[in-house]
Amino acid sequence: MTLSRTELGLKFNPSDEEIAFYKRNTGIQDDDRLREHIVGVAQKALEIYPYHSIHTFGFIRFRIRRFESGYQRLLGLGSTRDNALFLDLGCCFGSDVRKAIEDGYPARNIIASDLRPEFWNFGHELFKTDPQTFPVTFIPGDVLDASFISIQPPLQIPLENSIVNTTILQTNAKSLDFLRGHLSAIHTSAFFHLFGKDEQLIIAKKLASLLSPLPGSIIFGSHVGGSEALEGARNGTGTMFYRHSPETWREMWEKQVFGGEGQVRVEAEIGGNLDDRDARIMIWSVVRV
Repeated sequence: MTLSRTELGLKFNPSDEEIAFYKRNTGIQDDDRLREHIVGVAQKALEIYPYHSIHTFGFIRFRIRRFESGYQRLLGLGSTRDNALFLDLGCCFGSDVRKAIEDGYPARNIIASDLRPEFWNFGHELFKTDPQTFPVTFIPGDVLDASFISIQPPLQIPLENSIVNTTILQTNAKSLDFLRGHLSAIHTSAFFHLFGKDEQLIIAKKLASLLSPLPGSIIFGSHVGGSEALEGARNGTGTMFYRHSPETWREMWEKQVFGGEGQVRVEAEIGGNLDDRDARIMIWSVVRV
């Protein structure tokens, strides 16, 4: 169902902190003008694909901060590890990337990726930037496409060579495979719950192959989960997906992705109910040890 701008605007309910963030990053100080601007961009994006997170203005939330310990680890890596590359997968408009930069993560070390490059362009419109004024590397692609990310075993020994941001920009990369073992951090939110059980495992294995084996390297995020795993759940677009519980999520990463205990430390917990079917937000992190 297509909503008018007025109907869509009724769903716009940001916090004071979120309003302040968007005022700082758009330059629009008037509340009504800011609301109209954000709603207008959301309406355009919904014509591309009706993601629930756009329909409900989930993209204005600081999802990257939902698991605070994971977020603080990310910021710590950005300030203490040399050339700590960070991938935001399923970045949509890039709101989380911009929040991380505002909180101190080096923009030159960030790679953003989404299936639909139109959404990254909408991010420029939303924040009134362009590739010159906001030169974060963006690489579009389908995570399930083997030519975009192939499945490789997680690395056990750190790579001797490193990749710098200027290298990424110069290559005009069409795949993320060249990042294998180079990423210090990966964030993905409102993403895994778009897929079935087998697809989620494939994606997890792909992300594990990109992660640096250095202790402290992290994959973290949030998506719909439940106190018990459920086959055949439906996401916001009506697509069937597998809803993990914290227990099945930990088991997948520890046993199926990294091949046994001792490789990673997995934390997962669930928050408040989303509906009467026990659907909740699960926040989680996977840290190399």
